[in-house]
Amino acid sequence: MQELIRRSEAIERDAWLDLYQHAPAPLLERLGLSAVERRGVTLLRASNVDHFLLNRAIGLGTWAVPTPETVDAVVEHFVERSIHRFWIHAGSHLRDSELLRLLTKHGVIRYHRSWMKLVRPSAPVSEAACELAVRLARPEDARRVGHIVARAFDLPEEAGPLFAAGIGREGWHYFVAEQRQDVVAVGALYVRGVDASLAFAATAPAARRKGSQRALMAARLKRAQALGCSHAFTETGMPIEGQPGSSYRNMLRAGFDELCVRDNFAPEGARWQSQSSSDAIAKSVGSPTRSIRLPKAEARSGT
Repeated sequence: MQELIRRSEAIERDAWLDLYQHAPAPLLERLGLSAVERRGVTLLRASNVDHFLLNRAIGLGTWAVPTPETVDAVVEHFVERSIHRFWIHAGSHLRDSELLRLLTKHGVIRYHRSWMKLVRPSAPVSEAACELAVRLARPEDARRVGHIVARAFDLPEEAGPLFAAGIGREGWHYFVAEQRQDVVAVGALYVRGVDASLAFAATAPAARRKGSQRALMAARLKRAQALGCSHAFTETGMPIEGQPGSSYRNMLRAGFDELCVRDNFAPEGARWQSQSSSDAIAKSVGSPTRSIRLPKAEARSGT
């Protein structure tokens, strides 16, 4: 089980690293993208977009021991650029008082929604009924794909191209669903060796409830199987009472099994919010209700 968890973390990390490291230079500069490793933790940062999805720490407790020095370095990496909405991912086995104490010292607490990591061994894939036509994405779909993903995740429009940049690139396999020849949904697959990640997916609001995501999931699983992958991994937010859980249900229907719960830690008071306008591309987009504290020995202002 632990080996599968490590593989799940690794393929997710590598998919995001690939997006950041191969971003076109103008986009990299516009969003302030960087991807580095500190003390065994992979740190994804978008200095000019204060949004959880683009500012994340992966690997705490998987490859990195959560020592005071490690936690200090991770938190500082975001705070030094005035980023107020970031996630520090940590496995459920790290729900110990020492980790909580180290994070709380910086005003970082458990986010209200954890993620479920899921796994599917290679096995026959059932057909998924869908009202829309599903096909591989083409380069000319990039603008539409970026728009759909940005809107679905409440990102500024300028961040959309990051999620379309993998179309046609080695390791990436994008599928889209069309409605009257208009792309209305997308699902991305990232493959490395025998592991595959259903990296992200999104549907335009007007095209929901037509079976597109189930069909896109089936298409990606078939592609992974054809490429010789032994396992497919994915993740989604834990179901919360009163909120839609369609992604989670679709994953279970597609044959995925629960692997583990991964907690997300974020600055106290930080909330998910829409950043759909160009004004969101700035050094600081709003702020949480409570400030984040840098380690005293290393505190410095952002530049």
